[in-house]
Amino acid sequence: MIDPDRALGALLGSAVGDALGMPITGLSHQNVRTYYKGIKGYRDDAHRRDFEAGQWTAHTQRTFALVRVLTASPHNLLAANRMIREELTLLDLRRDGEDSTAPTNALAACAAPLGLIWSAQEMARPEALLWVTTLGLPIQHHPRSLAAGFGQAYAVRKALTNVDGLDGPDLLGVLSRRVRQVEDEHGGDHAVSGRLGTLIPHLNEFPLDLQDRCNGTGSAADEAFPFAVAMFARNPGLVEATMLAAINVGGEASAIGAVTGALLGAYNGWSAFPAAWREELEDVGRLRAEALRLVEALG
Repeated sequence: MIDPDRALGALLGSAVGDALGMPITGLSHQNVRTYYKGIKGYRDDAHRRDFEAGQWTAHTQRTFALVRVLTASPHNLLAANRMIREELTLLDLRRDGEDSTAPTNALAACAAPLGLIWSAQEMARPEALLWVTTLGLPIQHHPRSLAAGFGQAYAVRKALTNVDGLDGPDLLGVLSRRVRQVEDEHGGDHAVSGRLGTLIPHLNEFPLDLQDRCNGTGSAADEAFPFAVAMFARNPGLVEATMLAAINVGGEASAIGAVTGALLGAYNGWSAFPAAWREELEDVGRLRAEALRLVEALG
């Protein structure tokens, strides 16, 4: 049985990270410092003037589309696949054509519900991979993206079930091996698993050094996703400090925040997030109610 507070942490923590990173997405670290003096809490998007403080992006829309689908159909993958396509179409987030085949981190940024169902139903790896790839294909087709999405689902599962403390290098090592299997099975290269493996001996370095080792923290599946997992692995028990250190490097900050927030929440629980982050998140009442319905559906 999953811990409800940790399950809420995984789902809502992803939305928190998305909202924290939202105003600085696409900015360099230097511009984050210049325009925002560093992010310390929710901020308006003063650079593009698109969003207000606490608002989240398409990453959270996709995450909670998966939440609703898995709540309605937690055991029927064919029905869930049909429903996620309908949900994404209604949200105008269906990624077809060239956009869906780019190797981005879109699937990794919304994979927390897939890690939750994997953990709750104690799926074997082949079954979990089938769920991740089947529900992930309408979001992102590229093998690197599928590998990163599977990696995030696996990492969320590990964080949810951890009771003895987490060893960062061990997590990255196991994750790298699991992701490599997926890359081999789906005809991909070893870009994501290789990046995860490269970071193992460097977890004590500064965030900007880790960013350099990822060749930046842009939207590519082998950049923001490995960086975010590494930032979690460095200090998994420090919710606020780890989250802010991760997003303030710049780059694809909303995706970095979504990945890091899901892992921090799965490991520490929703109650471990600062009160302002929990209370001032956009539409948090609805998101929490949807997340609780999934927890109840999963037993």
